[in-house]
Parts: sequence; C-alpha cells; structure tokens
Amino acid sequence: MQGFYDWFAAAARAGMLPASFEYAFVIRGILAVLLVAPLLGGLSHLVVARRLAFFSSALGHAALTGLTLGLLMGEPINSAYGGIVGFCLLTAVAMVFVRRHSSLPPDTLIGVFLSLTLGLGICLLVAVTKRFNIHQIESVMFGSLLTVTDRDLLLLLLASLGIGAVLIRHYNELLLDSTVPTLGRLAGNRAVFLEYLFVVLLTMAIVVSLKIIGALLVESLVVVPAAAARNLSWSVRSYLLISILVALTACLLGLFLSTQWLVPTGGAIVLSIAALFFVTMAVGALRAR
Repeated sequence: MQGFYDWFAAAARAGMLPASFEYAFVIRGILAVLLVAPLLGGLSHLVVARRLAFFSSALGHAALTGLTLGLLMGEPINSAYGGIVGFCLLTAVAMVFVRRHSSLPPDTLIGVFLSLTLGLGICLLVAVTKRFNIHQIESVMFGSLLTVTDRDLLLLLLASLGIGAVLIRHYNELLLDSTVPTLGRLAGNRAVFLEYLFVVLLTMAIVVSLKIIGALLVESLVVVPAAAARNLSWSVRSYLLISILVALTACLLGLFLSTQWLVPTGGAIVLSIAALFFVTMAVGALRAR
C-alpha cells in the first residue's frame, strides 16, 4: 500500500491532484468513504422501510459500550473489534428476540435497550479513562480520518463484499418482507430468518463504519440517504441508486470539509448529508409543481 500512497503523493506534488493527497491518511479516508457510502447507503432504504431508524441509533450506543468492554479485556484501542462486534451482535439479536416475544411497541423496547447500553457504556467509560486518554476514544465516538489504518480498510472491504453478496442473494425477499410483509409470507418468505439476517447485516455494516462516522453519528448515514432519496425517486431501483449516490456525495463532501477545517469527519459528513436532504426536498417540491 505504501507504493500506492507514494504515487498519489507524487501526483499531488506535481500539481496533478490537490495538495492534501500528499498525506496517506487522506487517501485512506477517501478509500474508506468509497466503501462506506455504498454499504450504508445501500442498506438505508431497507432500514427506513423496516422502521429500524431507532434500532440503528441503539446499535451506535451499543458500539460505545462494546468498545469499553474490549478495552477492559485488553484489546488495543485502535482495533477493539472483538468487544464491539460481540456486544453489538448480542444487543441486536436480543432486541429482535424481545421484540418478537413482547406485546410492547417496538420503539419502546428499543428505547429500553438504548438506555441500558448507554448507561452501561457511560459507567464503563469512567473505568476505561483511568487507563486511556478520553481523546483516544473520541475517534470511535465521532469518527476520525487519522485513526483509519490499512487493516481497517481491509476489514471494511471484506465486510462490504460479504454483506453485499448476502444482500444480493436475499434482496428480493428482504424488500418484499420490508414493504409488504403479508404478501411476503404468502410468497413463502421466512420472516423470522429474514429479520435476524437483516439486523446481523446492519450490525456488521455499522461496526466496520465506526472509524469514519463514529458511534454517535452513524445513524445519520443509515437513515438520511433513504430519506433524501425518497424525495426524488420514482421506482425501487432509483430509490436504491439515489440513496447510494446521496451517501457517497455526503461522505466525499464531509471528507473535504474535515480536511480543510480540521473538524471531526463524522460531524462533517452528517452536516453534509443533512444539507443534501433539504436540497432534495426542495428539488422534489419544485418537481411536484
């Protein structure tokens, strides 16, 4: 990879690319957002259709708790994936299980899990900060280009390929179960299997995206692309493609803003995607007229 970074640095010094391309962390950031945007943008329309926006917020808080658990178990701070993946998967599966075996509204049950994971994470964070500087943990909370490594990129690539392959295999079933579940059951869809499958895919996508977006902001990139695409789409295919395009545009714009003004990458991406939502809403209103 170093030769790849050197090529971009040489092109930047020659004036062929912006000066920021001289830095390897910028190249890693661009590669990361090129993987994250299609991954989360491609899932976002299913998240909205299945009414799991609040669910993704709970997973973001669970990731913070998983990070602190991983650190307390001795994992390195820059790759505490064991604690994050384990706790997030446990939380996601538990939320689905409880939701399927309870008469309470889904948002109420998710709120219970969100409160539980957030409270546990805050208490554990106090113990972790006795061993680590709180600024070292901020990158997972809010996202940071400086902490993205080649190992993170490889993990993100493998996760994107794996999630994409499973999603393509079961896309029609998931789409039908998300939009018209009754018709899906009549068509022979395994509703329970599809629900657990989707939350596992969503959990893995969120976990591998934390270094870029941050645990507290990842919900935005899971929900807002679909909301923005809804303003412009005219079919299911356009809904999916516009969601991915909005996510990709917001990630690249946020990356540019974060390198220019030295603000957290996750925050810059969230502001960019919020701005794109209002732009698409205005365009959709004009088109309707």
